[in-house]
Amino acid sequence: MSAQGPVIAGPDPRVAGPSVGRPALTFESATVGYGSRAVVQSASFAVHAGEFVGLVGPNGAGKSTLLRAVTGGADVLDGDITCEGQSVLQLGERERARLVGVVPQSPVPLFPFSARAFVEMGRHPHLGRLSSPGAADRAVVDDVMARTDTARLADDLIDELSGGDLQRLTLAQALAQQPRVLLLDEPTSHLDLNHAIQVLDLVRSLADEGMAVLAVFHDLDIAARYADRVAIVAKGSVTSPAPPEEALDAHTVADVFGVRAVVRTDPVTGSVAVTPVVRGVDLVREPTRGGVGLVCGSGAGAALMRRLALDGYAVFAGALNRGDVDHSVAEALGAAVAELPPFGHVTADVEAAVRRSYGACACVVVCPTPFGGANVPNLRAACESGRPLVLVGRMDAERDFTGGEARRLWDRAVADGAEQVDSEGEAFDAVGRIAGGERP
Repeated sequence: MSAQGPVIAGPDPRVAGPSVGRPALTFESATVGYGSRAVVQSASFAVHAGEFVGLVGPNGAGKSTLLRAVTGGADVLDGDITCEGQSVLQLGERERARLVGVVPQSPVPLFPFSARAFVEMGRHPHLGRLSSPGAADRAVVDDVMARTDTARLADDLIDELSGGDLQRLTLAQALAQQPRVLLLDEPTSHLDLNHAIQVLDLVRSLADEGMAVLAVFHDLDIAARYADRVAIVAKGSVTSPAPPEEALDAHTVADVFGVRAVVRTDPVTGSVAVTPVVRGVDLVREPTRGGVGLVCGSGAGAALMRRLALDGYAVFAGALNRGDVDHSVAEALGAAVAELPPFGHVTADVEAAVRRSYGACACVVVCPTPFGGANVPNLRAACESGRPLVLVGRMDAERDFTGGEARRLWDRAVADGAEQVDSEGEAFDAVGRIAGGERP
């Protein structure tokens, strides 16, 4: 940071800026594309000062086209796009550059400028045609290069730098414009993990300081972690931006991306986390092999459930609480489950229904889940189902929190001929031997 303080904290102080929360970039029923070809139609949303909005969607859906339409790289075929209340169609190139900074997906160095000279180009919209950068301009360049960790590259030629270094220099150049709106197209596509976090943390801080940010992402987790709101671009349209937990639900991920996923809250960041389970096209519409019951919970059955579903088995995952990892995986895979409310307990009626469902399966696998009062009814129902059992692991004090009931049920199952295995792979093989030849 320069001695003058965080000089990129807001727009150029020589121009009065908007109040926090005011729409800075607005798409007003804008249809955008190239020539006469529309790519995204009737886009209507706003990005406010102090807000970070993410655009996600399949490849080729038009995310980058929306950004290019702001800067003139794509055509506005109908409607309008305004920046600070001014139509971008009426703005000259220098006027637009004072308002909007852009970081493209793959910046290409055209000439062997030094890194510092490259960043200084960001000051051109604020200079007279024959003016050279002054002390204030040099202070801005010093600051943005420090904040993007590119000061050490100042004397290097940009055509000799890595893609990651060039990406950060391009961000520095955009910030040197002191824009009101920052557009980013896959801003971390060429960055290692450390610099990706550094860049996104910086952009997040700029939004917190009052800048309006609109960014394209392919990584849904990153979009959810950094964006205040997320819009989905797909099938020629864009949804109204919504908080990540609303925009990126499992149904939307399946519909837009063709992926069955578990959508949960990341316990570390508190943001939405999207874990792809399987491509929708990889799941057959109807099971082609015998039914398999699972006694699971807390994620202990997730991997085996996925493997069984992909191999064509009909899976019943027992009674599971909504919000449990295995419940979420079962939902993503279309596996049957006796759903319980969060923290709910298995009643006698539910246990009887679970026992009947296990009884209709070719076999039941007891996954290596711990047992307590809430889930031991699943184990009891499996033991009383009359079906062959496959027991994964061993029952010891680290798994039995039922005062010994789980251990008694386990020992009885072993005495009755249950097959004991040590791993998920062995359990899958055992299912194949028992249920592979049966049909639902």
